[in-house]
Amino acid sequence: MSGLAAALRLAEGGVRVTVLEAADEVGGRARTIEVAGRPVDRGFQSVFTAYPATRRLMRDVGIRDDDLVVFGRGSVVHDGERWSRMGASVGGTFGFRGFAPGDVARLGRLGAELAATPTDRVLWGSEREATTEDYLRARGFSEGSIEGFFRPLFGVITADRSLQSDAGYFRFLMQMLVRGRAAVPVEGHGMIARWTAAAVRQHGGSVRTAARVAEIVTDPGDSGRAVGVRLDGGELVSSGCIVLATEAPATRQLLAEVDRQTARALDLAPRGVTTLVYELSHALYSGRTIILNSAPTRPGPRIDLVCQESNLLHRGEGLPDIVLASCVHGDGPEHESAALAAEMEATIARWASGFPWRAHSRLVDVICHGHAQFAVPPGVRDDLPGAATALENVFLAGDQTMPPSLEGGVVSGERAAGLAHALVDRQGGVGA
Repeated sequence: MSGLAAALRLAEGGVRVTVLEAADEVGGRARTIEVAGRPVDRGFQSVFTAYPATRRLMRDVGIRDDDLVVFGRGSVVHDGERWSRMGASVGGTFGFRGFAPGDVARLGRLGAELAATPTDRVLWGSEREATTEDYLRARGFSEGSIEGFFRPLFGVITADRSLQSDAGYFRFLMQMLVRGRAAVPVEGHGMIARWTAAAVRQHGGSVRTAARVAEIVTDPGDSGRAVGVRLDGGELVSSGCIVLATEAPATRQLLAEVDRQTARALDLAPRGVTTLVYELSHALYSGRTIILNSAPTRPGPRIDLVCQESNLLHRGEGLPDIVLASCVHGDGPEHESAALAAEMEATIARWASGFPWRAHSRLVDVICHGHAQFAVPPGVRDDLPGAATALENVFLAGDQTMPPSLEGGVVSGERAAGLAHALVDRQGGVGA
């Protein structure tokens, strides 16, 4: 999405743009596939409606508010023994079993504070020097609220159940929940990517898929400038300006020989997530909600979140239901598919003992994002590279240069586009 955002803003400004996408479809981690006639996201995600840059981009490419299906004002939580319901809003937390006396008032004060604070201050205030867990304890939240509310919810959002992300990042995500809702485009998150790519083409740009970039080619007479990129098959694509919008490992590899300092700055600890995709002949549950697992951590694979995505994404009637089950393995090893599937069956047996899971479910895909996002303990965001590189005509985009989120990707793409457009203007209109 960061590369598509950059391409759109450049194309809107009259710059000749070519997008080179390694996969056979645009979208990256925000791709949507089709299973049994239904759209299915490649891993559970949601759009926060309070993301300003993302909402602006969606409006610009024609995605309207009624193209977004919002989640219900709450989630269902199972602690290993019993069910609870918690709201995404402060009011929705009343009666939540994990909360001790005073937790609701503390959450209310935090919500009011975040609602009134500018986002930049939330992200870059002194709170970023503490971990999320330490910050919550310092504000007086009880053990029950941390284990039953914050860890299952934000452990999934940040792909870090240890809650060691810096508190400024946590406050930003919490602010988005306070100011808006979590939602899914009716055709899945890939809808944003596909419509943005279509808008790039409408503005005269080109989008090439199955075109993997192997290296940045520099000017033999001027090592501080790039002349283009070389694809896997050997083709040289010439350009006066390049925006690198690949994930951190690929960006690091491409920059290794031309800008080692920036490449080293992208040596970020990955946080991984694996999602099982199931086709169900009978619905597991109704409603637009997610199910979170707040049971104590134990050795082995664990199902952290379950979402019946077909309750939100509409594509005809009479089609099977689709369930996504996500395991956050953070910086740990990926679990075997068979072990994860066995854990999902055991989890459903604990959650809904009367549901014949084996008879109604079929595992159709296992999607592993080994680098779903990067770890952001205190200090990491302060050292992220900016949009500029050592090469005057190569710029960085991607949420590895921002707080990791869809919003970070879009903002980084637009930031890189602004620098690239200024350079193109100085060069006399040479394309990017």
